[in-house]
Amino acid sequence: MKTVKDIFEAAMSLMDELDGEGNAQTRDTEEYGYRTPGIVNMMISEYRILAGMGGGFAGVESMEDPVLKIDDPYALGVMQYGLAANLLVDENPAAASFFEQRYEELRNLYFSRRPSEVDGSVEDLYGGIEFGRFAGW
Repeated sequence: MKTVKDIFEAAMSLMDELDGEGNAQTRDTEEYGYRTPGIVNMMISEYRILAGMGGGFAGVESMEDPVLKIDDPYALGVMQYGLAANLLVDENPAAASFFEQRYEELRNLYFSRRPSEVDGSVEDLYGGIEFGRFAGW
């Protein structure tokens, strides 16, 4: 199970904000760290809506909190782009737009490949049309 810190570090890597030793949490990224839990909560809520999960959820409050009920591939393969987009929206709109587009693309791809929870049976309302047995026009 991934933590908020894991997503933050992946986003800082995308944004080229790592220091010379590869650390994501530095004085330069301190403001990003303050904003991260709220943004991650927004993305968790979005995930739950798209996944059809009902009820409330326990949001994250700190960087060490685990991101509950989110698949690891989604947490590190999709959410990092959403976090980067939201963190850069004011200071670099072009980069934020790129990250937002990538986030939406990966999110949609992820949910399009999830198994459907809907029964696959379809009621035939037309009776015989599929075999070409209908009146001539």
